[in-house]
Amino acid sequence: MFKSKLLGKILIGISVVTSLSGCETTQNQIKQKHLDDATVTAKVKEAISKDPTLQKYKIDVLTVSGEVVLKGHVDSLKDVFKAAEIVNKIEGVQSLLNDLSEK
Repeated sequence: MFKSKLLGKILIGISVVTSLSGCETTQNQIKQKHLDDATVTAKVKEAISKDPTLQKYKIDVLTVSGEVVLKGHVDSLKDVFKAAEIVNKIEGVQSLLNDLSEK
């Protein structure tokens, strides 16, 4: 009887540790995903700021799960396409929602 209670407590302890380690992995994955989105956003902002045509505009960049969203106003449709061309070349960009509009 004593051995079965001890064995039961050990099994419960192992179950708790195993389930908690699974939560930790999930939390690390969420943090890594967030870090990746922040990295993609930084790369997009840097690329836009280095482009002589686009650097004069205020373009907001948001990245969620690899999807980049651009918002702002530019002078021409050519600039809208230029921004899309630049963003789509950046590693980590899964998709682009180009919400830039002409002034």
